[in-house]
Formats: sequence, C-alpha cells, structure tokens
Amino acid sequence: MSSALTTRRGLLLSAMATAGLAAAPALAQTANPVRLKLSSFEPPMANITSNVLVPFTKAAAAASGGALQIDVFAGGTLGRNPTQQLKLVTDGIADIAWIVLPYTPGRFDDTDVVGLPFVASNATEASVALHRLYANGTLVGFDGLKMLALAATPPVVIHSNQPVRLPTDLRKKRVRASGDHLTKIIEALDGAPVQLGGGQIAEGLSRGVVDMTLNNWGFVGDFKVNEVTSQHFDMPLGAVAVGVVMRRDRYDALPPPVRAAIDKASGEALARKVGEAFDRQEREVRERVSKSGRNTVVAPSAAELAEWKKVIQPVNEAWRTAKPRNERTLKAFVGELERVRAGK
Repeated sequence: MSSALTTRRGLLLSAMATAGLAAAPALAQTANPVRLKLSSFEPPMANITSNVLVPFTKAAAAASGGALQIDVFAGGTLGRNPTQQLKLVTDGIADIAWIVLPYTPGRFDDTDVVGLPFVASNATEASVALHRLYANGTLVGFDGLKMLALAATPPVVIHSNQPVRLPTDLRKKRVRASGDHLTKIIEALDGAPVQLGGGQIAEGLSRGVVDMTLNNWGFVGDFKVNEVTSQHFDMPLGAVAVGVVMRRDRYDALPPPVRAAIDKASGEALARKVGEAFDRQEREVRERVSKSGRNTVVAPSAAELAEWKKVIQPVNEAWRTAKPRNERTLKAFVGELERVRAGK
C-alpha cells in the first residue's frame, strides 16, 4: 500500500473518531433525557390540557433536541384537588403544574386585577397583559416560583336554575365563586359566597349546595355545568388568574440547554396560546349551549348592564384604593391591555 493511501486512510479514521467523540455526549443526552412531570387537575381531553399543555410539552421536547421529556399527568393523577396543585410543585411531587391562582388566598393578590369586571374583555388580551406584568416585575407574590405562563380566563358569567337579570337577583343566594374580588362582589350584592373546587361545582348545583355559580363558558363545557343548570346570564363579571408554574430552584438546576428549550416554548407566547384557547372554547360552548333547547342564554340589555356597573363600581374602586400598589398595578394592566389591543 502506498504511503499516500495510508496517510489518507489515517486522516479519514481520525476524522471519524473525532466526530464520534463529539456526538457521544449528544447521543447520551438523548438516550437519557431530563424527565419532568406536569400535573393538570383537568381531564386529559379538557381544552387547556389537550390544546395547550400537551403541545407545550412537545414543543419544549423538540426544542431541546431530545434532552427533555415532559410527561403529562392529567385528570388529577398526581393529586385530584385543584386547590392543591401549587403545593404539588412546592412539595416536589410535580415539576410543573396548571394552577388557578386564587386557590392560594393571599399570595397572588396583585393578579386580582384581572378579576375586576369591565376592565378586560377577553382572555387573550388579559393573558398577554398579565404575563407582561409578571415578566417586567410589576407583580409580587412569586418568590421561589418560575411562571412559565401567567394567564387569565375569559370573564365569568352567571349560571343557575333561576332567571338572573339584575343585581338584586343574587340577594340571599348561595353563589359559588373563585377569587377574593368576586367574593367581595357577591357580598356587596347581599349574596353568600361559597368556595367549591372545580370538580365539585356540578354536584353542588345538583344537590342544592349552591344556587348559582360564576364560571367562564369553557369551564362550563369541561365540567358539564350546563347539564345541571338551565339559566345563563351572559354578564361579564371579571376573569380568574391561572398559570403554568415551576419551582424556581428546580428550574435553575436544569441543564442550560433544557432551560433554553423550556424558555423557547413558554413565556408570553404560551400565555397568549392559553388565552386564545380559552376564547375559542368560550365561543364554541356558548353557541352550543344556546342551541341546546334546554338552556336559556340571555345577554344584559344596555339598561341592565348600566345597573350592574353602578353596583359593582364601588367594589372595583375599593380594590383600587385598598393599598397603593393596587393603583399602580391597575394602571400598568390597563396600559398593557391598550398595547395588546393596538397590536403591540
């Protein structure tokens, strides 16, 4: 064999060996990806779980090049109680969870801004605006947490088995609501607020534990509230803050490529997807229930809307003036809403 051929063969073998060494860590990383557990109290086919959370896990895994796998545990398989989803994360049972923020009273008070009726008109604009306030540090209460998305539901409306048109129709009624601000509104209307977990609402209505419930239309579809109620008053009474959360130290301990992949699939873009999914479902469920033949869906007249605003405005004002930061939070939220509406 000529010396030239021997040299070329040696160079080729050397190059192949070098390439193999370079690929080895990537192959090992793909073979043994970081595995995270995501908890959702919703059923597997519920709107946000199936249309947002599962696609998020796939997008994050794809962005990681195989270094990350996120397993979804839906239907409460890691813990059924919707009020305990954040605790699953802080206790290390789940790495990521889909949470309803008012289920942790007193911690996320700034996010009550989305619960003020007549401020935001849909989930998409409210979600993007709220996440921006989190991202720029306006909101407090998130120490030790990494919010992969902070979002909001569409405004809740009233579902019952008795017609509701005026604020006085809530007097002496047991009303299920989530969040401190909605609770104050019910109290201002001389109603009795009742706290029930999401999965308990339909049963509570059917057994007469509550007379009516305040939920967005998507929730009604997911938890069959329309099957145990017949009257639906489409009065927007404020949204509920929701989110996708990790423990900060768990996130910080991840390898940089895995963190980068999660960042790419989350943030404001994920918050927007949550809002858009809520709004799509809102329209679909409202239309389906309206055409059911057994349910009556009524929107307020201009005069009725004015009456509700008159009664509720003092409650909104009381929140705004309760502490100095509330005024700043509301002003910042409204400013972001205006930017979102302008396409910025």
